[in-house]
Amino acid sequence: MTQHLTFLMLGLGNGSVFAALALALVLTYRSSGVVNFATGSIALVTAYVYALLRQGELLNLIPGMDNTIPIGDPRGLVPAAIASVVVAGLIGLGLHTVVFRPLRHAPRWPRRWPRSVSRS
Repeated sequence: MTQHLTFLMLGLGNGSVFAALALALVLTYRSSGVVNFATGSIALVTAYVYALLRQGELLNLIPGMDNTIPIGDPRGLVPAAIASVVVAGLIGLGLHTVVFRPLRHAPRWPRRWPRSVSRS
Protein backbone atom coordinates (compact mmCIF):
# COMPACT_ATOMS: atom_id res chain seq x y z
CA MET A 1 0.00 0.00 0.00
CA THR A 2 2.83 2.41 0.77
CA GLN A 3 4.28 1.79 -2.68
CA HIS A 4 0.98 2.90 -4.24
CA LEU A 5 1.02 6.11 -2.22
CA THR A 6 4.64 6.72 -3.17
CA PHE A 7 3.88 6.38 -6.87
CA LEU A 8 0.75 8.50 -6.47
CA MET A 9 2.77 11.32 -4.92
CA LEU A 10 5.50 11.01 -7.58
CA GLY A 11 2.88 11.15 -10.34
CA LEU A 12 1.15 14.17 -8.83
CA GLY A 13 4.50 15.97 -8.49
CA ASN A 14 5.46 15.19 -12.06
CA GLY A 15 2.05 16.23 -13.35
CA SER A 16 2.21 19.53 -11.48
CA VAL A 17 5.56 20.33 -13.13
CA PHE A 18 4.05 19.65 -16.57
CA ALA A 19 1.01 21.76 -15.70
CA ALA A 20 3.19 24.67 -14.57
CA LEU A 21 5.24 24.53 -17.79
CA ALA A 22 2.07 24.37 -19.91
CA LEU A 23 0.60 27.31 -18.01
CA ALA A 24 3.78 29.32 -18.60
CA LEU A 25 3.67 28.50 -22.32
CA VAL A 26 0.02 29.58 -22.65
CA LEU A 27 0.54 32.70 -20.53
CA THR A 28 3.51 33.79 -22.65
CA TYR A 29 1.62 33.22 -25.90
CA ARG A 30 -1.53 35.01 -24.74
CA SER A 31 0.39 38.03 -23.45
CA SER A 32 2.89 38.49 -26.27
CA GLY A 33 1.53 36.56 -29.24
CA VAL A 34 4.83 34.68 -29.54
CA VAL A 35 5.20 30.98 -28.83
CA ASN A 36 8.13 30.61 -26.44
CA PHE A 37 9.37 27.03 -26.37
CA ALA A 38 12.32 28.09 -24.21
CA THR A 39 10.19 27.78 -21.08
CA GLY A 40 11.31 24.19 -20.49
CA SER A 41 14.93 25.15 -21.07
CA ILE A 42 14.72 27.97 -18.56
CA ALA A 43 13.18 25.59 -16.02
CA LEU A 44 15.94 23.04 -16.67
CA VAL A 45 18.73 25.59 -16.23
CA THR A 46 17.06 26.78 -13.03
CA ALA A 47 16.91 23.20 -11.73
CA TYR A 48 20.59 22.65 -12.61
CA VAL A 49 21.62 25.86 -10.86
CA TYR A 50 19.68 24.84 -7.75
CA ALA A 51 21.04 21.28 -7.68
CA LEU A 52 24.63 22.35 -8.25
CA LEU A 53 24.47 25.10 -5.62
CA ARG A 54 23.24 22.49 -3.16
CA GLN A 55 26.43 20.52 -3.97
CA GLY A 56 28.72 23.55 -3.67
CA GLU A 57 29.26 24.14 -7.39
CA LEU A 58 28.19 26.76 -9.90
CA LEU A 59 26.89 26.02 -13.40
CA ASN A 60 29.15 27.33 -16.17
CA LEU A 61 27.36 27.86 -19.50
CA ILE A 62 30.46 28.91 -21.47
CA PRO A 63 31.31 26.26 -24.10
CA GLY A 64 34.80 24.82 -24.05
CA MET A 65 35.28 25.27 -20.31
CA ASP A 66 34.49 23.06 -17.34
CA ASN A 67 30.77 22.53 -16.79
CA THR A 68 30.93 23.48 -13.13
CA ILE A 69 32.95 25.86 -10.99
CA PRO A 70 33.61 24.83 -7.38
CA ILE A 71 32.52 27.56 -4.95
CA GLY A 72 33.26 25.90 -1.63
CA ASP A 73 30.73 24.56 0.83
CA PRO A 74 27.28 23.43 -0.33
CA ARG A 75 24.60 26.08 -0.02
CA GLY A 76 21.44 25.64 2.01
CA LEU A 77 17.94 25.18 0.69
CA VAL A 78 16.82 28.82 0.89
CA PRO A 79 19.96 30.50 -0.55
CA ALA A 80 20.10 27.98 -3.41
CA ALA A 81 16.40 28.46 -4.17
CA ILE A 82 16.70 32.25 -4.12
CA ALA A 83 19.78 32.18 -6.37
CA SER A 84 18.12 29.85 -8.86
CA VAL A 85 15.00 32.04 -9.04
CA VAL A 86 17.22 35.09 -9.61
CA VAL A 87 19.01 33.24 -12.44
CA ALA A 88 15.64 32.35 -14.01
CA GLY A 89 14.56 35.98 -13.76
CA LEU A 90 17.75 37.17 -15.42
CA ILE A 91 17.31 34.69 -18.26
CA GLY A 92 13.70 35.84 -18.68
CA LEU A 93 14.76 39.49 -18.66
CA GLY A 94 17.41 38.76 -21.30
CA LEU A 95 14.88 36.94 -23.50
CA HIS A 96 12.41 39.78 -23.13
CA THR A 97 15.04 42.34 -24.10
CA VAL A 98 16.54 40.40 -27.01
CA VAL A 99 13.53 38.52 -28.42
CA PHE A 100 10.11 39.68 -27.25
CA ARG A 101 10.54 43.45 -27.29
CA PRO A 102 11.80 43.49 -30.92
CA LEU A 103 9.01 41.11 -31.96
CA ARG A 104 6.39 43.45 -30.50
CA HIS A 105 7.20 46.01 -33.21
CA ALA A 106 7.99 43.51 -35.96
CA PRO A 107 5.87 42.98 -39.07
CA ARG A 108 2.98 40.57 -38.81
CA TRP A 109 4.59 37.39 -40.20
CA PRO A 110 7.38 36.89 -37.61
CA ARG A 111 4.87 37.14 -34.77
CA ARG A 112 2.32 34.80 -36.34
CA TRP A 113 4.69 32.38 -38.06
CA PRO A 114 4.23 29.43 -35.66
CA ARG A 115 0.44 29.72 -35.88
CA SER A 116 0.45 29.77 -39.70
CA VAL A 117 2.74 26.75 -39.86
CA SER A 118 0.56 24.72 -37.49
CA ARG A 119 -2.58 25.36 -39.61
CA SER A 120 -1.12 24.06 -42.85
